[in-house]
Amino acid sequence: MFRAFRHPSFRLLWTVVILCQLGFWFSSVSFQWVVAHRTGNDPLALGLLYCATLAPFLLLSLPAGVLADTRDRRRLLTVTQLCAVGLAVTAALLAALADLPVPLVLPLAFLAGTVIVFVSTTSQALTANVVPLEDLSSAVPLQAAGTNLARITGPALAGPVILLGGPTGAFGLYAGFAVVAALLTASIVATRNADRIRMEPILRRLSGGLRHARERPPAVPALLIVAATSIFGSSYLGQTPVLAAQVSPDSGQAYLTLMTLSGLGALVGVLMVARRGLRMSLTPALLQLIVLGVVVGAIGSASSFPLMAALIVMGGGLTFSIMNSINSMLQHLVDDEQRGRVLSLYFVGWGGLLPLGGLGLGALVRLLGPAGAFALYGGLAVLSAVSILLLLRRTAGGLDGAAEPA
Repeated sequence: MFRAFRHPSFRLLWTVVILCQLGFWFSSVSFQWVVAHRTGNDPLALGLLYCATLAPFLLLSLPAGVLADTRDRRRLLTVTQLCAVGLAVTAALLAALADLPVPLVLPLAFLAGTVIVFVSTTSQALTANVVPLEDLSSAVPLQAAGTNLARITGPALAGPVILLGGPTGAFGLYAGFAVVAALLTASIVATRNADRIRMEPILRRLSGGLRHARERPPAVPALLIVAATSIFGSSYLGQTPVLAAQVSPDSGQAYLTLMTLSGLGALVGVLMVARRGLRMSLTPALLQLIVLGVVVGAIGSASSFPLMAALIVMGGGLTFSIMNSINSMLQHLVDDEQRGRVLSLYFVGWGGLLPLGGLGLGALVRLLGPAGAFALYGGLAVLSAVSILLLLRRTAGGLDGAAEPA
């Protein structure tokens, strides 16, 4: 379960990813806090913020994957962190001087999302260059566990920081995390295949990643599961302030608590993936997506904080169990020179479709109320899982047909 930690460069990369994710969560919570307070928890405004934050996953994951396959991955990760420093300093100055009006929050959130897209894609591709292939089934869930440690501690630490120093203090810490991460990245020793496709046009590189995914079953249906989980199973996080106000008179504290509990559930989910190891089967992921749909449907009708907290923990655990089991499968299926591009498809499905799901859910909450909107999304999650299950059973090779690991 923890064997990837034997490699010093993986330990450094693991720490770097945690620092980058901590910075992202400090900025994300700060942006959501500002918008929620300025708009009175307006669900559509929160949906727009969620869309702005995660739209880079849809728009930039594929280009980020191409860069991860055609540039030095360690250097790319360092440059990204230096960009994060500039963004955090700019946001801190704007928060101090202009008190961050909502029209400024949205582009800043988009830039923060851009940074984390390049961090996520590059660090995932770099993982395969700092551990041997046989340790990837340990390294991928452990990296996800580190990400979710940041999800737990990020909101928990951001809350007191925002209360004491406002968003300015939170952005200042974001800059500090990015500086330390850039320094640690310089100590990583990585190996990678020689660049054999640097001169190919970008569209050919992208099409090569798509073709490689089709040639490595069950990569394509696995990516469909990621997309369905993202849109219908996990986009409810954009409405966390609304859910907090639904079950507690102290919506601010309840919001921070629910965010922390979501990260705790996600951490449990990824540790379960690490414990059970690699499984080249989509059956568990599809069954978990069905259960996740039921949980999402129940979240919108929860009327007490303990019930909401339990459902949020379950939702986080199921989501990240699905996502990280598929991530581990993809890491084993693909060739290293195609790794960044195929993983960028994963991030398009995972993060790139979240803003669409979040924006749609925000509009439905305003139109139907939380109970109706969440019930509809939960039902669509179940329907998606059943549809993929039936589709795969008609396909030659079935659910468990897989290519040999690369």
